[in-house]
Amino acid sequence: MDIDAQALINKLTSNYAQSIALKDQQLAMAQVQIDQLNAKLAKKEAPKDGKNA
Repeated sequence: MDIDAQALINKLTSNYAQSIALKDQQLAMAQVQIDQLNAKLAKKEAPKDGKNA
């Protein structure tokens, strides 16, 4: 394998790894939003003053 082909493979691998890292970050941020919404929903649906218990 010549140098140019190896350099291309290295560049593509690096780009792919960066893309995965970005998606992981986006998923983590989405999970935080989901957790916040779940907490808000749980608080909203929690029984108040013994009602709906």
